[in-house]
Amino acid sequence: MSVGKTSSKIFGKLRNARGFTLLELIVVLVFIGLIASLTTPFLMSTLERVKHQTETRKIKSALRFARSEAITRKTVFTFNGESRKYWITSKEKSRPATSRTLAPGYAMAHITSDGEIIDKGKFAIKFYPRGNSSGGAIRVTKISSDKSDTAYEITIDAITGTSKINQKTQ
Repeated sequence: MSVGKTSSKIFGKLRNARGFTLLELIVVLVFIGLIASLTTPFLMSTLERVKHQTETRKIKSALRFARSEAITRKTVFTFNGESRKYWITSKEKSRPATSRTLAPGYAMAHITSDGEIIDKGKFAIKFYPRGNSSGGAIRVTKISSDKSDTAYEITIDAITGTSKINQKTQ
């Protein structure tokens, strides 16, 4: 019987307990708002960086595909690019080239080993049946008014034909 009496005393006290005051609720809401305002810029810049990396990885994937197809089919495959789009062609005319467009706000350019832009127009990187390539580098930049300092470069080794992504500051 003592158990029932103790539990009724506890529940009786809870029924009489009061909720939070308006001041306490306002303080908590201000604190949550402060945290949200401090983390939003960080999250937005992280999202932009991830988008930039994704576009760069898509191009690298296309380069890797061109090299793989050149080795497998024993014919020359060419990665063709312009400022905002790229496509792969081969000497075989058995399948048409599929063009891919970069996401809005991004562009690529063919660059020299010194980092100088060769041409913002059309360019080509060839992949040969032995796995080697004509080599080169592609810089993927974000086109914006804030002039982001980050660019990604994809370097293509002429001897092995492999590609590698490097982050560059402009």
